[in-house]
Amino acid sequence: MGRLAAFLGALVFLGAPLEAASADCASRFRIAFADGTTSCLTEHAIANDDVVGQFGANLRRVVPSNGYYAVAATPALPQCKRAVGLGTVEGSAAVPGLTADTTPRSEKALQDCRLRARGATDDCRCRVVLVDGRSSLTRAEFARYGDPVPAVAAQGVPASPSGGPAGAANPGAPAAATATPATTPAATPTAPVTTPATPPTGGMVAGATRPGATAEEVAALNRRVDELQAALARPSATTTAPARPKQRARALVIGNSRYAHLGTLPNPRRDAEAIAAKLRSYGIEVDLALDTDRPGLVKALAAFQTRATGYDVNILFYAGHGLQVAGINYIVPVDMNSEGATVGAVKLNGVSLDDALDYLPASTRVVFLDACRDNPISRSLRSTRSGAGVGLAPVSTVSGTLLSYATRDGSVAEDGSGGNSPYTTALLQHLDAEEDIALVLRRVRQEVLRVTGQRQEPWEYGSLVGDQLILSRLAR
Repeated sequence: MGRLAAFLGALVFLGAPLEAASADCASRFRIAFADGTTSCLTEHAIANDDVVGQFGANLRRVVPSNGYYAVAATPALPQCKRAVGLGTVEGSAAVPGLTADTTPRSEKALQDCRLRARGATDDCRCRVVLVDGRSSLTRAEFARYGDPVPAVAAQGVPASPSGGPAGAANPGAPAAATATPATTPAATPTAPVTTPATPPTGGMVAGATRPGATAEEVAALNRRVDELQAALARPSATTTAPARPKQRARALVIGNSRYAHLGTLPNPRRDAEAIAAKLRSYGIEVDLALDTDRPGLVKALAAFQTRATGYDVNILFYAGHGLQVAGINYIVPVDMNSEGATVGAVKLNGVSLDDALDYLPASTRVVFLDACRDNPISRSLRSTRSGAGVGLAPVSTVSGTLLSYATRDGSVAEDGSGGNSPYTTALLQHLDAEEDIALVLRRVRQEVLRVTGQRQEPWEYGSLVGDQLILSRLAR
């Protein structure tokens, strides 16, 4: 792609000299067209198009004074959504025009334009129409992109079958950048040097020749430029958004179903196995622990802490019994006894959620708790005025941690009559979406409310920082 500027520079060398632009046009607004005519950007409607954003500045205001910029636009046709993009390069007094390669700013202009014209049809695609004061279009062709529709008819240019002027390039193929300014370090040694504030007025004229140039020479250069333009139109690492870096993620998934003294919960074990399989399908490493007593639970947490050190994201999923005492949430191992339960017994035999979080060493932590089911221990403690409450208590976490409860604090979650709980079923349904986890959890909430007849509403606590977190794409 970097050779594009060299070939376009060769065409400039072959190009015929152009008439001077009007004296009252600022140098940064001067345009040299491929047919040898000149104009001022401010004479065209495109100068007033918005190229920054909904509340940003129009093109006239943001064109840089050094003259190094590219503009891409959609055709000014009734069926086309109007879109304009701008690409610039910064310069300095010591190094005017940091790069002679026009490709980066041309691709930036195309990218901005395509973003605004998302979903455009072939005849409405963006095209580079102006680079560093030059256009590869004739003035009449430029009017198709830079002026209102009537201006095209006013030029008297016959329409092509695609709706544009006869001889105009296919708007579906973005144009390559035009000639490179002679002011940059990459210019040939014989090129005259000018100040960056005044872009060269020579135009790229396909077919125009210097004395002695043969038609074969010009035709060969034109064919090569067409090839480079086609290459520019193809997706590449420079024309697409940079890929997100792969992140290392590890999950600890726990499912407690077979309680020795609290009865059996049918779904937590199946919930854990299904979530583990789902996360592994995303490339996330998973530690799975099923029907753990307290020693087994502590061992699983300690082993996970060692294995997960150095990972970017840690995930904890727990399904089973949970309860709160004096505002502290506890995960209930399968060996906890409900007979003669006291606050002290819960503290000694359960694992607090706060302690469990200490075993997640990553800076980004996502926790799913399908653990708000009612159980005999919590009912017994509530009858003794021990400070126990229904369901789990609200929590306050450090930044970078997101906790999702199967239901609101102080409420009881359903185990469900199907193969999985309502909350886990909704998670399995929506985690595949390539969207931020915050949006995924909103959809999970909506689905759980629907299937439970508004009886159960999942809730989140805490917050994440940085870019969006997409679990389904996290490790890919």
